[in-house]
Amino acid sequence: MSNFSAQHLLINKPLIQQMIDLANMTPNDTVLEIGAGQGAITLPLAAKASHVLAIENDPEYARKLASKLQYYSNIRIKQIDFLQMSLPKEPFCVVANIPYSITTPILAKLLGEPKTVKLKRAVLLIEKGAAKRFTATPIIDPRTLAWRMWYEIRLIRSVSPSHFSPPPRVDSAVVIISRKMEPVVPPHYQERFLAFAVYSLRYLKLPFDESMAGVFTPPQLARLTRTLKIDRSQPVCCLSEQQWGELFLAMIRHVQPHRWPKLPKHRSRKSK
Repeated sequence: MSNFSAQHLLINKPLIQQMIDLANMTPNDTVLEIGAGQGAITLPLAAKASHVLAIENDPEYARKLASKLQYYSNIRIKQIDFLQMSLPKEPFCVVANIPYSITTPILAKLLGEPKTVKLKRAVLLIEKGAAKRFTATPIIDPRTLAWRMWYEIRLIRSVSPSHFSPPPRVDSAVVIISRKMEPVVPPHYQERFLAFAVYSLRYLKLPFDESMAGVFTPPQLARLTRTLKIDRSQPVCCLSEQQWGELFLAMIRHVQPHRWPKLPKHRSRKSK
């Protein structure tokens, strides 16, 4: 996919500097930039990071960026589709104005495997509507719920179309993603938790006790509503992140495995 059609280049220097500052990088950090374009973020990043990996799939943009690197020894350009590349094996950060057309696949690649992907922190410029969905409460999307078990996702500010060339038709937003140091659910449960989330959120307005009746026994549900301070008649989607995490761990500890929500078949085969 050509970035000429998929990406709006960021041209506002104060905003670029704010994004870099929000990344809270150390001099030893490796930083990925997804959709580097002609280097508006890449070059200032190089002043803060030990190593910048600039990912740019469009050959013309990659060529223009390469022509600017004669005085930079810590920038490497990788001309590749980000969705097809292997992520660094060491911990890394991301600062990027990503192509809006593939926002969800990019986040899935960064956040979908918390056990193996070493993402520490990301500062992303994305479409504002998407930013609202990923940070909304209550959480109604199973995949977003799973991501938020291991990462804090915050909408920091809105960004008007005038900050870009060419300007997009919609407002944008800066989002910060930070790995949780002490998540309620350990990362090795990622696939199992996603199955639980898909099952639990299948009917968003279903009362909590009805939604969970296929997993927990009536006595277990009674104890859980008291322990987690849950109104059993409230819609299941209204649970907090903490309640979701504790509810899942209660299932792992106290429910027979045959009552656990099933993993998708291709996932089940992969995990054996």
